[in-house]
Amino acid sequence: MPSVSRCVTITCRIGAGTLFLFVLIFLGLDSAKSETSPRVILEVINKHFTMGRKIPSVYLRVFSDGTAECHTVRYTGDEAETIKKEKLSQEELGKLEALIDTPGLLNIKKRYELMYTVVDSWMEWNIKVPHKGGAQKIQVLNFSPGSAREKKQPYPDALVKLGCSIWKLRHEVYGDEPYYLNDDCKEALELH
Repeated sequence: MPSVSRCVTITCRIGAGTLFLFVLIFLGLDSAKSETSPRVILEVINKHFTMGRKIPSVYLRVFSDGTAECHTVRYTGDEAETIKKEKLSQEELGKLEALIDTPGLLNIKKRYELMYTVVDSWMEWNIKVPHKGGAQKIQVLNFSPGSAREKKQPYPDALVKLGCSIWKLRHEVYGDEPYYLNDDCKEALELH
């Protein structure tokens, strides 16, 4: 008959082996899941500044699988949250990926101020574009290519194209931003 200490040793080895197997399976499933999860390639958080408050909302989020997601734009913070999603065509996704990787966009400033006087509220886009070397972050207050041009401080072409693309994608997914049809955007996006 085996001794008690020998039984404990065998039981511990079986338990350790089972635990080791469980950890391997768990890690394998977790890594397989993370490999298939789409990554964010563009995120725009809209902040509505009003009466000393900053009210954030997810304006646009685009994933590597072509899913575009938009949330309700919040003006008071009390709005019901509605999330809409659409799948971009391969052509649209390819154009967006090419745009966010252009050297012209990679070299723009990190912040663009208001281009006209505001009385009590304005919108700020916090744009985040993940790159291999780190995330590019751009802040644009009340994106307005026409106002920037009139003020003799035009935005770089790459920023106009990005901002107009953001408006266009927002309109296609959520249906509430027809601004991409202004003349500056029609030209930048070649929508003539």
